[in-house]
Amino acid sequence: MSARLTRRQFVRIAGCCAVGLGALDALAVEPSWLEVTEHDLPVPGLPHSLQGFRIAHLSDVHLRAIGRVHESIFAAVRAMEPNLIVLTGDCIEDENHLELLQELCAQLAAKGRDVIATLGNWEHWGQISMRKLHDTYARAGVTLLVNKSTALANGIVLLATDDACSGYADLASTLSDVPTGAARLFLTHAPGLFDELPAAMPSFDLGLAGHTHGGQVRALGAAVWVPPGSGRFRAGMYTTPKGKVYVSRGIGTSILPVRFTCRPELPIFRLVAG
Repeated sequence: MSARLTRRQFVRIAGCCAVGLGALDALAVEPSWLEVTEHDLPVPGLPHSLQGFRIAHLSDVHLRAIGRVHESIFAAVRAMEPNLIVLTGDCIEDENHLELLQELCAQLAAKGRDVIATLGNWEHWGQISMRKLHDTYARAGVTLLVNKSTALANGIVLLATDDACSGYADLASTLSDVPTGAARLFLTHAPGLFDELPAAMPSFDLGLAGHTHGGQVRALGAAVWVPPGSGRFRAGMYTTPKGKVYVSRGIGTSILPVRFTCRPELPIFRLVAG
């Protein structure tokens, strides 16, 4: 005859199962379980030609191999057909992954689609040659835009800084000659910069950043920890004095290869008349 479990034994076994399932989710399930989020972005005075214009935002890819999460990104891009893709830094951590980066970007590029990248802290911390990085992006049809602003042929204006967290953002250069256009996007890596922008700078329709990973590990819906440079930002849409800001949870992982209640994210924005 088998012995009956005591209440204490049952609770202990249940607790161990919960921990085991949580670890399985954090290590094997969530890091590859992409969430595509869709957002309408009202833009005052948006010309009819840009109505429905779609922007995909990738951040914090931390590319080490092409895996399931990246295949999900490629499938989403094929299905959603964004007109513009922006990458806001921390795509790779060292030069050993430059070929993988080119492969990733080649999958994102398409005729008539602009793909724009800027830098994160890991491109600097990994001591990646900026020349090699620029050439890698160029071979895949991607423009590396750093501490500059530019206007695309369709009227979208992009302002892109280097990473503020590692001390390379140069707002003076970024804002030195901002062109006019139908809609303005501000790209940076660490979102804390959005609360430090000078009052005299022009407003934007949308700011995009990553860096926080949404916390990467969350308990009761709150980030357990976010890196320096995050400021008050964690994930999602925020309001700042210069415009709306969206902070992506990012794609990859850093430090620990886990995500818990914080799936990788591919945000897609659709411009609408405001």
